[in-house]
Amino acid sequence: MQIPFPLDGKEIDFTVDGDGIVADVMDMTEEDFIERASKAGHNLELQINVIWNVKDFKKALNPNDKVSQHFVEGESFGVYGDIMPAQKPPLKEEDKTPVVILTGFLGSGKTTLLNYMLREQREKKIAVIENEFGEISIDDALLTQDKLAMAEEVLVMDNGCMCCTIRGDLTNGLKQILDKMHKGSRIDCIAIETTGMADPVPIVRTFMSDPVLTEELRLDGVVTVADAKHLPGRLDDDIEEGKVNEAYQQIAFADKIILNKLDLVTSEEAISVKDRIRNINKFAKVLPAVKSKVKLSELTNMRAHDMCHFADLELDKEEVVEHGHIADVMGHGGHGGHESHGGHGHDENCAEDHGHEGHGGYDRGHGDGHGTAHGTAHGGAHGHGHDASRHDKRVNSFAVVREGEILPRKLSAWMQSLGNLPKEWGTIFRIKAILAVKGHPFKHVFHAVMDVSEEDDAARWEEGEKKISKIVFIGKALDQAALRKGFEEIFEDAKS
Repeated sequence: MQIPFPLDGKEIDFTVDGDGIVADVMDMTEEDFIERASKAGHNLELQINVIWNVKDFKKALNPNDKVSQHFVEGESFGVYGDIMPAQKPPLKEEDKTPVVILTGFLGSGKTTLLNYMLREQREKKIAVIENEFGEISIDDALLTQDKLAMAEEVLVMDNGCMCCTIRGDLTNGLKQILDKMHKGSRIDCIAIETTGMADPVPIVRTFMSDPVLTEELRLDGVVTVADAKHLPGRLDDDIEEGKVNEAYQQIAFADKIILNKLDLVTSEEAISVKDRIRNINKFAKVLPAVKSKVKLSELTNMRAHDMCHFADLELDKEEVVEHGHIADVMGHGGHGGHESHGGHGHDENCAEDHGHEGHGGYDRGHGDGHGTAHGTAHGGAHGHGHDASRHDKRVNSFAVVREGEILPRKLSAWMQSLGNLPKEWGTIFRIKAILAVKGHPFKHVFHAVMDVSEEDDAARWEEGEKKISKIVFIGKALDQAALRKGFEEIFEDAKS
């Protein structure tokens, strides 16, 4: 392609340190081209393939050579390359439009919560996706005129349950909203209100498997509204073999849980249902509420599915982990637990591409685990203490913090084994991990939801920083002793 705009004919001066390399000159030229093209109204970029000193145009220069090897002050260069449409730089996670999934069983208060969010945040433009179960929209009659007026976009999907038509309806609905954004509509947040019968897993998997969506949208978090009066009954429902208990799934996959309708239960009943929630999910923050009212700041900027953000989180205020030992991080059922999704991340440190190819090609190694040093958490505080669940090998969620470096070949085999757990080890729903891999300079982050996983690199390990790995398991009837032992065996200092 020829340059579609006139150059002013004036020489362009570049100031480059003699110790700089030729590639620096190429970069500066490409940046100058983009700027000139933009001023001329063209969205174009230049990719330089060849550069030479005009005194010897037959000699192509090595981009890695020092500038002083080929140029002296005042000399000119020529370039040859491709002109193409400019590619937008990828958005940082914090710059993407957040998507919040609101879930909870029928009558738990989801619609009340959504109305509250819209009413109290009038300065924000919130797009709403309503999706229903069955051929007739159940909640459509409950959508108040205020809600329809306050929401920037309402898509009522009444042709089937979202979890059944996930790759059609939800994806198309989100793309409709993106299309409106591209045409100039301002959207600050997207809220997906699921039917009470919806398992949230397919929705989460959609965001993990569709790069078109994740270029501009980020799954901020899953908020589950739990009816304090009726949740225990829903958790105890008899479920057909091969089916899932949606109420259990909604708790297990939640990043924030609103314990709603507390005015309808006694203190003892409230404590009991909160303990049942903690038995399923120790890492979601539980927010008490009546009529679904909570601090709105709790429902924004959760960044619960931002892998680089997870690298900066403290699973607990654990004491210093001794070399070669492991600490149990467990939320105590009666003391509020702790939140695993607060704080501020550092996406600017999240690596775009470090040439790290994952762990698929390594061999498995074996070894015995080290002994353990237990430490429990009560509401995020320090301390050693008794926690009965710690001694029961079958649990539904737990975390492990371990100092040391992981051998890549062992990591690969272990990750593959997690996808084929023996039935007696339970079912893993979700894994989050920040890993110190031997020979890899970056903190490696792993996130899995059922059979879909993603990996990325976060910040570099600082000089002298302790290499501490953290992993969270959430599932059902997990054999934590077996899973912990497998995790320990992948470390370099594991006994063989």
